[in-house]
Amino acid sequence: MPKSFSLYLLLCVHGILLFSSGSIIAQDHLSFSVHSFTRQDYKAENQNWSVTADNSANIYSANNIGMLEFDGIEWSFYPSPNASVIRSVAVDKRNRIFTSGYRELGYWSKDTLGTMNYHSLNDKAEPLFAQNEEFWTILAQGNKTYFHSFTSLFIYDNTIFKVIRPGHLINSIGVYQDTVLLHVADLGIFKVRDTVLVPFITNEDMKQASVKFMITDEGGKLIIGTSGEGLFVYDGGRLLPFLAQWKDELIKSEINRAAFTKKGKLIIGTILNGIFIFDRDGNLLERINKRNGLQNNTVLGIYIDSFDNIWLALDRGIDFISLNPDPSYKIESPEMVGAVYTAAFYNNKLYLGTNQGVYFRDRPESGQPFSFLEGSQGQVWDLNVFKRQLIIGHNNGTFLLNGRGVEKISEIGGGLNMASNPKDKESIIQCTYSNIIFYGSRGGTVKVDHVLSRFNNLIRYLEMDHLNNLWASHMYRGVFKVKMNDRQDSILSQKYFGAETFGQGNNIQVFKIEDRVIFTTSRIIYTYDDIRDTIIPFTRLNELLGPFKSAHKVIAAPGHNYWFISNTGIGLYSINGEVIEPVRVYPTELFKDHLIIGFENIIPLDSETAFLCLDNGFAILYTNRKDISRQITDKRLLLKSIEISDARGNIQRQNLNQSEIEVPFNKNSLVLKFSFPFYSTDPIMFQSFIQGMDTGWSRPAAKPEFNFKRIPPGEYTISVRALNNWFETSKTESLKVRVFPPWYLSGLSIVAYILIIVLFVVFFRRILISRFRLREQKIREAKERELIRLKNEKLNSELSYKSQELANSTMSIIKKNEFLIDLRDIIKSQKEELGLRYPDKYYQKLMRKIDTNISSMDDWKIFEIHFERAHEKFLHKLMNKFPSLTPGDLRLCAYLRMNLSSKEIAPLLKISVRGVENHRYKLRKKLNLKPDENLIDFILGL
Repeated sequence: MPKSFSLYLLLCVHGILLFSSGSIIAQDHLSFSVHSFTRQDYKAENQNWSVTADNSANIYSANNIGMLEFDGIEWSFYPSPNASVIRSVAVDKRNRIFTSGYRELGYWSKDTLGTMNYHSLNDKAEPLFAQNEEFWTILAQGNKTYFHSFTSLFIYDNTIFKVIRPGHLINSIGVYQDTVLLHVADLGIFKVRDTVLVPFITNEDMKQASVKFMITDEGGKLIIGTSGEGLFVYDGGRLLPFLAQWKDELIKSEINRAAFTKKGKLIIGTILNGIFIFDRDGNLLERINKRNGLQNNTVLGIYIDSFDNIWLALDRGIDFISLNPDPSYKIESPEMVGAVYTAAFYNNKLYLGTNQGVYFRDRPESGQPFSFLEGSQGQVWDLNVFKRQLIIGHNNGTFLLNGRGVEKISEIGGGLNMASNPKDKESIIQCTYSNIIFYGSRGGTVKVDHVLSRFNNLIRYLEMDHLNNLWASHMYRGVFKVKMNDRQDSILSQKYFGAETFGQGNNIQVFKIEDRVIFTTSRIIYTYDDIRDTIIPFTRLNELLGPFKSAHKVIAAPGHNYWFISNTGIGLYSINGEVIEPVRVYPTELFKDHLIIGFENIIPLDSETAFLCLDNGFAILYTNRKDISRQITDKRLLLKSIEISDARGNIQRQNLNQSEIEVPFNKNSLVLKFSFPFYSTDPIMFQSFIQGMDTGWSRPAAKPEFNFKRIPPGEYTISVRALNNWFETSKTESLKVRVFPPWYLSGLSIVAYILIIVLFVVFFRRILISRFRLREQKIREAKERELIRLKNEKLNSELSYKSQELANSTMSIIKKNEFLIDLRDIIKSQKEELGLRYPDKYYQKLMRKIDTNISSMDDWKIFEIHFERAHEKFLHKLMNKFPSLTPGDLRLCAYLRMNLSSKEIAPLLKISVRGVENHRYKLRKKLNLKPDENLIDFILGL
């Protein structure tokens, strides 16, 4: 049976979708997929002796140089503690991973940081070791762990070791009805009770046999595998041969290990021929070996995981076998076929049109190899069955399949697509690189009838509507509506629809739904309105198709079903009149990187089954079968490690058991690593979401390793989940994270800052108040100064006015006195001249009157009033300071204050100028002035 693929298998190794070489076999009675892990994947030696899983579903393998761990995402390697071969691995109820080898017993466990640590038990067991003790099998049963070597059975009860040495070679150990069994060469099978061996099956068959395994089936029967006698079954009373019809082949293949799946399948691992899979009735379901998927035929260990998958420890590598592929689709990748562009089921044979030519085989799902159709070399675009004949649209023309091979029926290159001709059921229309060709059936053979004249375009798809319009979509630009004559051999008119109609000029394709022409644009679907002779959006169809309104290809299927292909999905819809219902949707991620972009194609086999063309084969889609998309919904990611780091990249691991991850500010970069031990055929991606920071889930990533850089201080909830290609998600795993603020933003610092701020506010307030008061004082003083200035100006003004009044008054008195003196002198002169003629009576009267008015007290009082107004309290101050001054002295001081000269003062005092000078001299003495002191300056300075 040839190598072929039936399904993708993603096991998340470094987040990359990987395939085993020739790893898929698909048969009618059993489908399976094989994924091979090589030493390049797990970074250790080729040879693996044992494989198991812990209660978190992490896989462990005993390797030649250490222990391997696979968490569904990546492999981890732990070197052997004494650099010896690890022969066996087993997990007990406490989830401790026990390993054994040459003179070495111990177990592995993870600490609170997620670091795997080894705990040797040699300090307890070594005193009991024989000289060359090497342990080949470990069995964790109940609260005890059993270590099997060829000469001894060590029993560890979590405190001490006990040992059983039967004196003969111990071939294997097993379990039956919760009791540990031991096969001792030449003695048979014994039950282990404490340190006592109780005979169980000790007939000659078991004494002489080399027992390789002892396992119990779901019915409680003991299955015994021997290397020379085949299989036996013990039902509680009798020991009978088992699968006798396969005895010779199993012996020839060298039986070595066995296990039961949860569905009751018996897996027999051999040294020379891989594994045999039998059903409950003993029927051989499959042989899986190097020929059809395994890396190596030597099976040294078998384990059935919680998902009922098979893990094989091989002499060369580790293989994973899934017996539960998604039943809703199946991928097949035949060797040497290449990229498949089209397919047809013709005369009970499956034909594939590829980039290399045409391949065929007898049945679509037979799993048989494909044969090449000679003469079809080159790019094949289209396979179409018309009038019971297979037409091949080829890069080099169009060919017809006949009994002798292929026959070219058209030289025009690029037969891209064919459409039925509703006007002539005996005709079919083909679009090519350059022309539109009409074919007819003549004498039972398809021939070219005619070529549509005056039309030369690169047409990808074409359809005829009920009005005899031919709609032809260009491969790169728009669509043409061609009106033909009745013979359909020439064009009456044509109209082009492009960007002005569809809002774009490229990627416009034409198809039919329920005999109605529609146009796809990868955005929405349009249709032809024949009443208005225009193209309009197909509103109802767009509304009911949802995301598939952006489809770029539509393929009709039987039963009013239609396949829609978009960039994100492949959907089957039932469209019958006004009823539009989804049947099945396949995300394109299921066929990631294997769809031929721009040339995706589906070939319906019936209303529920179809071929999907791929670049390395094809997929068969079964829309009536339930998929396994929801298997992920009850799974959860497991936290593997927490790492925080600073700006320099210094990493520190954190305790996994803390209820809240506490992160100091100086190490606020966080890396969360998760495992996801979910083993299926479905590719898995991973997302994260930080409440309070993110607006939505992150873009899917290939690995569940989430790196959060420079998280601001605060409390967050980080959620993570797994996502499959069906867009189903696992359970959400949430972690609380608290990022502490920097020391300068801590609580104590904030309290200190508040105190400092309060003190600063108080201090600043005082400064402000002080400055405000100082400012107010300055303002007040300025106002006062201004008032004083204004007052002084007023006073000065008044003083000036009063001084002017005083001066005017003084001058008036002086003028008056001068006038009176002059008058008196005139009268005296007249008296002297007239003598007795001027009567004494009148002369004396005038003289008395003049003398009275020259220096009257009234004048002085008026002068004093004006002087006091101009020189406030001057005379009082002068009298208080110099009480010896006479009224005449005061009058002289007043006149001096007014800065009057001696000549001006003399009339006022009714004395001569010399008299004034004498008076001034006397005044200086009374004022105690020194000779060098000026009297006027002194008076003015008072």
